[in-house]
Amino acid sequence: MRKYMVLLTILFVLALSACGKTESIDEKPASDRVETNSTEGSEQDLKLQVLKADAEAGATIENNELYKGLDKIVSENPSIGEKDDFSIYIVNTIHDDAGNSKLVLFGINRLPVAIKNLEFNYTLGNKDQEYVWEKQNVVMNEDNAGILEPDSALPIVLPLTPEQE
Repeated sequence: MRKYMVLLTILFVLALSACGKTESIDEKPASDRVETNSTEGSEQDLKLQVLKADAEAGATIENNELYKGLDKIVSENPSIGEKDDFSIYIVNTIHDDAGNSKLVLFGINRLPVAIKNLEFNYTLGNKDQEYVWEKQNVVMNEDNAGILEPDSALPIVLPLTPEQE
């Protein structure tokens, strides 16, 4: 009986060790490996980017009221945006110096690659099919917007008519 108990114990230990974690050998040289500081399931904090045309005109996050407000939103909501996707986040309406209404959106890049020359159709409405925009073409080219880096957001400003507002 003791022989069977010893044999069962040995088999049990072997079965447990077979189910344990195994390590594979990485055949890439150490210089070719990409290391990340994030853990699975966590996201990098979002960063606000100034549009290229605004930056060329001298705007920064520190000296521009719109960008200061947008940076505060990003700081308070560092995980907004769909993981591994480009997404749109509605921020608010603003009025320019001439009193014209505009809708401010964030274009959020949570892809692992940068985006340039962004173009999409935007529809905003309600379930009763009353639309503010229906398939509104939005273009953010590299010359004006710059390149949207991973884990970054940039403002998209769309003009509003009084009816849309």
